[in-house]
Amino acid sequence: MRAALLLTALSGASGVSAAINTAVNAAAVRSQTPYSCNAVGGVAVNFEQDMSVMHAKFPDLHLYVDTPSHGFPPSYSIMFCLATVEFSEPDFGAGNRQARFAIANVTWSNNNLTLEKGDNFNNLRGKVDLNIEVSNETSPVHYPIGKDKYSSNLVNLVVNPAIGVDEPYSGEFKFTANNPNPTFTPCFLGRSSHALKFDFDIFAETVDGGVSSAGWNVDFGLIYEECNWTPESDDWGTTKIKDWESCTYRQANQTAMKRGLHGFY
Repeated sequence: MRAALLLTALSGASGVSAAINTAVNAAAVRSQTPYSCNAVGGVAVNFEQDMSVMHAKFPDLHLYVDTPSHGFPPSYSIMFCLATVEFSEPDFGAGNRQARFAIANVTWSNNNLTLEKGDNFNNLRGKVDLNIEVSNETSPVHYPIGKDKYSSNLVNLVVNPAIGVDEPYSGEFKFTANNPNPTFTPCFLGRSSHALKFDFDIFAETVDGGVSSAGWNVDFGLIYEECNWTPESDDWGTTKIKDWESCTYRQANQTAMKRGLHGFY
């Protein structure tokens, strides 16, 4: 119901998507699982022209049989990818046409999934956390340079496709699930000092086997609403860490000092 209302509000608020309809390119890509989704060529995130969908593509990711230790059956199949893709706040809103968004649904797809009867594809996950890092860097530079961090989960869906149970399955696979609790981002003002880091956690598992072709796509349908930024808008997230990261310099003959976390709430 909430998603439907927001979609209605968006259709009435002409220009929300258009206000942020510019080329959106990732500033950096990192992978915690390089063997299944390498940061170089194995993870790509871009947006539909009207910013209605965030497309996450994993060209090398595939479902494979993971034989248990010592070769004891049964052998289940698995795939997983943990990756971080970084953007900048001006990519998503600026000026007097400010907006914020939430993930409304998730669609997983693959060109060729093969399951025998009883393989039972029963676990498919799509999770995205948003970490916003805010730098106090100025020009000219004044030390120490610090960063605050604000984090929240945007979507965490675990679904059961329920195929390959009573009969085999072979061919193109596509599955869509709605996000029952859309969490909105903060209101974006367009500040270059705000880095947006999306943490992707993609996972799939079967009971007894099955394989897929290389290349999984995960599309995140987005809903928008207009907003008016206030200082309180930046107090966002379920986890907030002040001075999460700090950088300073050392003069000659000066003893180096390590700074710890100054705020966690």
